[in-house]
Amino acid sequence: MFKTCLGIVLLISCDGLLAQNVSNSFNWGVEHCGYALGLVMNKLNLLDHHIIEKEVQMESKLNDLSSKIDSLMQQKCNTTTLPVFNKTKDDVYSSCRKTPATGVYTIQPEKPFKEPITVLCDQEYESGGWIVIQHRFDGSTNFYRNWKEYKNGFGNLDGEFWLGLDRIYQLTVSQPYELVVLLEDFDDNKTFARYDQFEIADENQMYMLSKIEGFSGPAGDSLGNVKGMKFSTLDSDNDTWKDSCAVTYTGAWWYSACHASNLNGQYLRGETTEYATGMVWKTFRGYYHSLKMAKMMIRPKWLRA
Repeated sequence: MFKTCLGIVLLISCDGLLAQNVSNSFNWGVEHCGYALGLVMNKLNLLDHHIIEKEVQMESKLNDLSSKIDSLMQQKCNTTTLPVFNKTKDDVYSSCRKTPATGVYTIQPEKPFKEPITVLCDQEYESGGWIVIQHRFDGSTNFYRNWKEYKNGFGNLDGEFWLGLDRIYQLTVSQPYELVVLLEDFDDNKTFARYDQFEIADENQMYMLSKIEGFSGPAGDSLGNVKGMKFSTLDSDNDTWKDSCAVTYTGAWWYSACHASNLNGQYLRGETTEYATGMVWKTFRGYYHSLKMAKMMIRPKWLRA
């Protein structure tokens, strides 16, 4: 067809004498050449439309990719990281009371600590000076762990964690400490329980809850009843029940036979059919509501305003 169109052009340029002879051919060629050109133009239009469509799709993908990159960069900027300490005197505080704001710091408590320890200090609750010993709020950390892990501590100080029984013992034996337990359920109800005296024994006594006195607070007392109880984990059964409270209720705590609180239990997100296996505080929401948040904090009694 394209060769025919070329022939027509050549014929037009020939001597006029040939024009009469090719008149019929010319008319036929023009008709079919116009049809062919129409097909070409249609194809070009379709191709142009296809290119534009691809460009739009590519631009959309580039915009999506750019948005994702911006989001990732923003997340990176908003990520809290632990401060880096150069082992110098200026980096170490004597207590959380001395730190400038809530955050992770290195402190050097009094006896029996030989080396500084890194802790999360809370300066926001009731005049500050608190050391956070346990914090749970999203279920991201597994708290069903063995004795060694509860002794040494686990998790991240900028997330969910358990400070460690050995550190808690060394802190509370050094001077009189008080304890506050902050709680929140999945209906956004917040409450607290407070104890004027809190102390645990050493590992030889299985970190027994030796002092838990002077309760106050709207959450009710779900811890005072286990005074004198030893700490139990899934692999160290030190309770007074015939079976293992830690295994039965999927936690680790100062169990008797068995508990009125289980703040290291499963993170079950609100109402549950499981009896007492969640993160519960009986006098607040009972045994069938696993709490949203629990934060246990201690501070020297002399810091209380």
